[in-house]
This record gives sequence, C-alpha cells and structure tokens, in this order.
Amino acid sequence: MLTILLLTAAVAAAAQGPLAPARWSPETEIVLVSLVQGVNPHVALAVARAETGNIPEAGGRRDRVVSQGNYGRFQVNCRAWKESLGLGSCDDLLDRHANIRAGITILAYVQQRRASSLTEPPWWVAHYNEGMLVGAVGERYARRVSYIMRRESRRSRALYGGQRAW
Repeated sequence: MLTILLLTAAVAAAAQGPLAPARWSPETEIVLVSLVQGVNPHVALAVARAETGNIPEAGGRRDRVVSQGNYGRFQVNCRAWKESLGLGSCDDLLDRHANIRAGITILAYVQQRRASSLTEPPWWVAHYNEGMLVGAVGERYARRVSYIMRRESRRSRALYGGQRAW
C-alpha cells in the first residue's frame, strides 16, 4: 500500500517537470497507471495491444481510432462508460492520457468484480470485452490477451535475461 502511495506521489510530482506524461512512451504510461490502479501491467499492455495492436503507432494513430463507438488505444466504449468516467464528451477519449487512464480504470473495476469468478488469471479480461455475460467472443478475447502476454514475456526474457522489473 505504501508503495502505491509513493508511486502515486511520484507520478503526480513528475507531471510538472521533465518527466511529464507527455514525454512518456505509451507503454511507460500504461505500466505506471496500471501499477497505481492495482492492475497487472502485463495484462494492461496486452489488452492495449489486443485492442489496437495492428494499427501503426506513427503520428499517434493508435490513439485516434474510433470503431463502433469504441475510442482510442483501449477501445473504451463511450456509451457504456461516459457517465461513470465523468467524461464531457466521447472525444475526450481520443486524448492518449485520458484513454489510458480510462481503459485501466475499467480494467481495475472489472478485475475487482470479476477476477474471483473465473478460474485463472487473466480470464476475467473477457468481461472487459463483453461486459457482464461472457460468451464465445469474450472467451476468444481472453485467450488472445493471454497469448499476447505469453508472447511479450518470451520477448522480454530474450531481451533482458533474468532481470525482473515488475
């Protein structure tokens, strides 16, 4: 708990200086926000990649995606979450920082309510994709997120050997 409080304070203090979120890579921001929200950073990174991973990063294109009422890098469904997230307009979700915070806030909400109801982590992410009732589409989504996590873990081990950060 103390670590999370210190991390939150560090993130807030850094927002004004050379470590401002605008200077962070999207991956760095996802990791920091997920740690503050209590979500496994590997899950958050895999969900972001599952949602918009095929769209090029160049020019911020991944942050400006709108598809079937879902916005940004985390493909947040504005109609479902606008009021809960206190958004003024759906276009607010096209801001990278707002979208990352919104996506991870939703992941934290789903994790808190659904993680214990499914057999293995991160199968609860099916609820991020489908909502309350999970069918075949949600199950495929959870398998995809799990596959992305395993693939990225292998890449990370190849690059960094036995070093573990989080």
